[in-house]
Amino acid sequence: MRIQKFIIPVVLCAIAFSGLAQENILEQYIDEALESNITLKQKTFSYEKSLEALKEAKRMFLPTLSLEAKYTRAQGGRTVVIPFGEMMNPAYDNLDIINQSMGATNPGYPNTPTYPDIEDYTLNFIREKEQETRLQLQMPVFNSAIIHNHQIKKELADVEKINVDIYKRELVKEVKTAYINYLRTQQVVEVYSNSLEVTKENLRNTSSLFENDKVTIDEVYAAKAKVKEMEKELSNAQNEQTMAGAYLNFLMNRDLNAEIEIQRPDEIIISPYPLESLKNQALQSREELKQLDKNMEINLQKIKMEKGDALPEVSLGATYGYQGEKYSFTADDDFAQAGVFLSWDIFTSGQRKAKISQAKIDMKIAIEKKLKSEKQVQLEVMNTYYNLQTSLEGIGLAKEELENYKKTFQLVNKKYQNGMANHLELANALNNEVNAENKLILARYDYYISQIVLERITSAYQFETK
Repeated sequence: MRIQKFIIPVVLCAIAFSGLAQENILEQYIDEALESNITLKQKTFSYEKSLEALKEAKRMFLPTLSLEAKYTRAQGGRTVVIPFGEMMNPAYDNLDIINQSMGATNPGYPNTPTYPDIEDYTLNFIREKEQETRLQLQMPVFNSAIIHNHQIKKELADVEKINVDIYKRELVKEVKTAYINYLRTQQVVEVYSNSLEVTKENLRNTSSLFENDKVTIDEVYAAKAKVKEMEKELSNAQNEQTMAGAYLNFLMNRDLNAEIEIQRPDEIIISPYPLESLKNQALQSREELKQLDKNMEINLQKIKMEKGDALPEVSLGATYGYQGEKYSFTADDDFAQAGVFLSWDIFTSGQRKAKISQAKIDMKIAIEKKLKSEKQVQLEVMNTYYNLQTSLEGIGLAKEELENYKKTFQLVNKKYQNGMANHLELANALNNEVNAENKLILARYDYYISQIVLERITSAYQFETK
């Protein structure tokens, strides 16, 4: 991903690096972090999951086909006795008497068998053995909950996408800040390295003066102590540089000890755009505010969903299968049915009304949160804007201070070489120069970091669209 031109160039860190080669190191590090950062990958996975949830919501409009089968064994249960014996046996007995009488008086009467006794029939409501295997097709025709659920899932997917964009912006800010901090620590290391060489040279000069009986031994001890002090400061600065580099490598998901290339920004001091323009830019571009808009849309869909519960649900259904006491798939065993189904909650004892009221309250909360966030964004812009102004002034003041202390050290050093100043005066002059140089470094890099923060809170960094 390559940085494009700003829509509103807020004169941020990109401008500070404008004098570098076209493919500067910072851009490369930003691209590497956007490709490899672990947390960004996790947030991207969450977005991908929300897209799958949206697909699921879309497919709820489509028919579903299921295979259902059961086989049961039962014992006991309700029974009904059908009195076939009571109804038929008396009639059969009378027929037997008539046949016997007719056969005794009429030789030509045919011989007829005796009718058997019929037992009563016991009918079990639960079959001892039963199976049912069927295919069931269902399709919603009208369901308000499915419609609004789809809209909610769509908005939730957008929220997750905005989450990714928010973290990408934050990651760009972190990478830029980490790189600037690394450059700062590297420059501080240079300052202490140079100062260490100066103190070592002073130690050699002091030792020479002592050997020539121009200073006392305490001057030599003081010079040695100053060397040790500078060695300690240099070691601390090197440790700070190592940790700054490790954090930058961590953001890029690289080996923590990987080498970091140095490209210092040009010192281009340009005032930012007017404060009101920056506020408007932030209110229009901040993803956090867009995310709150999406949350309000979700609450609106929830209100519509709760209101939609007052409407009926209509669906189509069809079933085809086989049933009986045993598994037999013949024309005598199959069955089929199809129909239109309607479900309508006509009265819910006020439950629906209470849910609608809750959803409306959630909407009010979301609106107030958006208003509060807008105020906070404007406050952030104002704070960073004035910090940037202060940083600009601080650079000028730090330069003047450094120039004065450099001249002071040069004068004191000459006096010391001529025996007109003691080592304490020389050490104080050197300390003042080193501190002033560090102040200038800090002021300059504070300015760059203020630029980075202003870029972040106005969402001025533009990502290349794929």
